[in-house]
Amino acid sequence: MHDDVFSLVAFGVFGLIALNVLSYYSRRLMVLPDIIWVLLLGVGYGGVAHFLNLGLPELTLSPNLVLYAFVPPLIFASTQKICLFHFSKVLAPASLVGSVGILISMIIIGSTLHYGFGFQWLESLLFGVILSATDPLAVGALLHGNDQVSESQKLLIEGESILNDGFVVTVTGILVLILFGGESFNFLGSSGTFLVHVVGALLLGVALGRGARGLLSLWKGEHFTLTINMTLAIAFGSFTLAEMLHLSGILAVFSTALAYGYKPDEENQNKLIHRHIWDYFEYIANAVLFFLLGASFFVYTSIDEGSLLLVFVCLVLLVGSRLGALIALFPLIKIENNRLNKRDFWLLNFSGARGAVSIALILLLPDTFELKSLFLSLAFVMILFSLVVYPVAIKKVLD
Repeated sequence: MHDDVFSLVAFGVFGLIALNVLSYYSRRLMVLPDIIWVLLLGVGYGGVAHFLNLGLPELTLSPNLVLYAFVPPLIFASTQKICLFHFSKVLAPASLVGSVGILISMIIIGSTLHYGFGFQWLESLLFGVILSATDPLAVGALLHGNDQVSESQKLLIEGESILNDGFVVTVTGILVLILFGGESFNFLGSSGTFLVHVVGALLLGVALGRGARGLLSLWKGEHFTLTINMTLAIAFGSFTLAEMLHLSGILAVFSTALAYGYKPDEENQNKLIHRHIWDYFEYIANAVLFFLLGASFFVYTSIDEGSLLLVFVCLVLLVGSRLGALIALFPLIKIENNRLNKRDFWLLNFSGARGAVSIALILLLPDTFELKSLFLSLAFVMILFSLVVYPVAIKKVLD
């Protein structure tokens, strides 16, 4: 027990020092964001632990750890910085890309796997929708602190990412019920289920967010310790309660944070400290999540030589499916009645990084599903590719 505690403390100490080192040199090299170096450090650790007999523990991502420990605070952290008035200007295009765009991307990936590699339709569509999700945790980490991206661009990109994740989780749940629950597909029934998941989550979030704000006002809770307590409670509580009610936890957290309210014109010392503490929560949570994601790579990835063509096609689909969806929706994507310019279009395309949420959704599939291992391997390759290559592409677009 003593050795376990000592190892955990030592790991934490060296991890915090490593974060400072990576942050310093990543800013000097200006090639990749520091969070991606954390990911690559995790890949390196995972490789050493997996292939060398040094007694290092293999670290893996648990789907419940991702969904219940990392998703609520990270989505709340990014959303509570959003002003609802400004977000309303990009709500329509964000919702369009985050729903219809996901369906187009899902069909592109699914039809390619079905006709090109002989996968069953439902299995192909399941993989297509899971890998069409642009992870808000990854997207937020990549854009964090980037002064070259305007506020309206960030609002569109982050808002669309959160909305499409809520959409993907709901559609995945419907496909899982059809594939593994023995239910037949019914368009009206599935559409009704989807609406209940989305609308119910949004209404629940509004009630919790405004309720929390009302309680703080009643209790005169202006001090940052009280607001931190309350926001942490509703971040985790909204997700957990929504999932218990079979609603979208991601959308519930998003709605809760928006309803709680952000007022940039009412600044004071307590709000400043509150914001800094949440920034640190976000920083540490992202670092741990990305390290675990990288460390899990060799545990879950097993691509044999016969699948190299499939891997290559999936990497092409990673870029092509989102690009195809954005091209199809381009005439309809407008911000304040203005179409996206060329720079905004490519920024939106390469901000579609995938991440840990997709891994969690695949891990939650039944172990009896014969394609689970293959889907997991393909997903890890696609996710690492997007997290390493897309930041470079974004830098080229912004230069």
